[in-house]
Amino acid sequence: MPLNLILHLSNSRHPILIDQPEDNLDNRTIYSQLNDFVRLRKADRQIIMVTHNANLVVGTDAECVIVSNQSGQRSGIENSEFRFEYYTGSLECSFTSQDDSGRLHTRGIREHVCEILEGGIQAFKERERKYGL
Repeated sequence: MPLNLILHLSNSRHPILIDQPEDNLDNRTIYSQLNDFVRLRKADRQIIMVTHNANLVVGTDAECVIVSNQSGQRSGIENSEFRFEYYTGSLECSFTSQDDSGRLHTRGIREHVCEILEGGIQAFKERERKYGL
């Protein structure tokens, strides 16, 4: 894996920024190789990773997850306002509420990970049912 070689040869103690390492990898490779690699390396260096893959968030035991949302973009309207929201916490953060201070503040990190990375509770349960687990 090229990432392994690059980081192995690097003696730097600076944080590692990885943008979508799951690209062009199947989930088996992600879970069996990339997760192990990240778990091992995060003991020595801070790793900041952008991903759309639940296996990386859950399998690497992410300590801090940042969920982002962009709203306000309307097609066909020039100069429409964009609004960006960010919400951060650990996977153990789990709740739902009726808070109307923003889309991201109505759920905990665990619920966002399930919705965004797994496709939602129904999709997750359907896969579980079909796998017979």
